Parts: sequence; C-alpha cells; structure tokens
Amino acid sequence: MKKTILVLLAFLLTSNLHAQGRHRSGRPSATVNDGLTPLDPNDPFAAIRPRAGSNSATPARPAADPVPVSQLRIPSKAIKEFERYQKAFHSGDVPTSVEHLQKALQIFPEFIQAHIALGLRFIELGEYQKALIEHEAALSLDPRSAQAHQDLSLTLLLLNRYQEAEAEARQSLDIDSQAVASHYALGRALIAQGRATPEAVEMLRQSENVFPNASLVLAQIHFAAGQTDQTIAELRNYLRAPVDADNKQKAECWVAQLSQQPSPTGCPAESTRPSFR
Repeated sequence: MKKTILVLLAFLLTSNLHAQGRHRSGRPSATVNDGLTPLDPNDPFAAIRPRAGSNSATPARPAADPVPVSQLRIPSKAIKEFERYQKAFHSGDVPTSVEHLQKALQIFPEFIQAHIALGLRFIELGEYQKALIEHEAALSLDPRSAQAHQDLSLTLLLLNRYQEAEAEARQSLDIDSQAVASHYALGRALIAQGRATPEAVEMLRQSENVFPNASLVLAQIHFAAGQTDQTIAELRNYLRAPVDADNKQKAECWVAQLSQQPSPTGCPAESTRPSFR
C-alpha cells in the first residue's frame, strides 16, 4: 500500500502560488508561476494517468481553496527559495530541494505550499513522521483546506494510523465531495481496518478511474466473497491502466488461473491469490 500512496501524493500538490503572487505588490505573477503545474510529470510520484482507451484526461481538481490571508504577503526571499527548491527537485537532488524548502519556511513559517511540498519530499525520503509534522502545519494554517486534510489522511495511512486517516479523509470530503484522492484514501482506510463495507466499495469505485490500484482492492474483495466473475472483471479493469510491471504480471497470472486459461510465462504453478505491492 505504501507505494500506492506515494503515487497518490503527486495528485495532491496543486499550486495556488500563482494566485498568491497576484496579490503581492511589485512582482509579476508570471515569474511566480513558472514551473508550477497541478501535476508535474517530472515528479517521481506522478503515475496517475487516464486508463488506456479513455477519451478523458486525468480529472482536474476543483478550483483551489481560497488563498488564506496569511499567504497574500509571501516575502520575495521565500519565493526565491521555493524556486530553488523546484530547480533542485527537478534535477533529482531531493536533499538539496528539502534544504531550500526549509529555508523558505524559516523566512516565512506560514508558507502553506512549502509545508505541503516539504511533506511530500519527506515521504519520498521515507521520513513519514517528519512528513506528518509538515502536513499538520499546513492544516493548522488553513483548517478548511480539503487538500490539507487529504494530505494528512494519506500520511496517516503510511503510518498505519487507519482510524485517524479515515477521519481526515471524511473531513476532506465534507469540504470537497469531489476530491477523488480522498475517496480512495477513505476506501483504503476502511479496508485496512477490516471494514469491507458498501461505503468502502463505493469509495474505491469512485476513484478507480484515477487510481488503478482501487481495482486491485475491489478484485480481492470480490474474491473473498467467492465472486469469481466480478474478480476477473476488476482485474481486467486494472490491466487496462498503465500499472506497476510486477503487479501487472501478478494480475495477468491471476486472471488466467481464475478463467482457466493458459498462464503466461513466469506464473506460479499453483492457483493462489497473489500479494500485490
């Protein structure tokens, strides 16, 4: 599940820095927005793509939450550090990118986007407790931010704090009922607590077009219920998306075994439910 959540988090760093820059006097907003996109393809977490054959692009998030008043006066030095963070990150130097984010926050501790970005970088480094601190800081600055609740939910999932992750996902959905990643987070949090409820299934269904691993979870739920046809259907749904190579092979083997078809090369001899990453 941890790898899946790392993939999720790319979906969450939607920048409202452009909006912030428009309110700062004496600095053109275009220079602030350079390189900031809702989903950066150079981000190692960015594996969220439309399913093969889909006519639609990855669903865009709803309009960004209103910019808190505290974010309307970001010092130019903090913005410069954020831009240096971006440059270091896109060159593959994550430790240096972290240093620039920390400098930006030393200059302006209320810089929400810097807290969010730093939380993501700590997750990439496997430092989940530090990530938790950053996402909690972002939420404390804007308690009505659906994104901040969503980020915190996913970080709590990584820490195996499933009840708290569920609560944060629900908070996010109370604010933004269309937050697809929060649907996924809530479904995974419920399943992790052993609650394969109709609500959990519905949350996963609402997110599987964006997060293919939701189809894997649904397949395992159907399998546990003895519903072979539905299991195969979900596995084939999963295989239509660009997915992890190891999981793809396991899903192909499982489909072949369940449908009593010849197994692809490399499949185990016995028919078992595979363990997905």
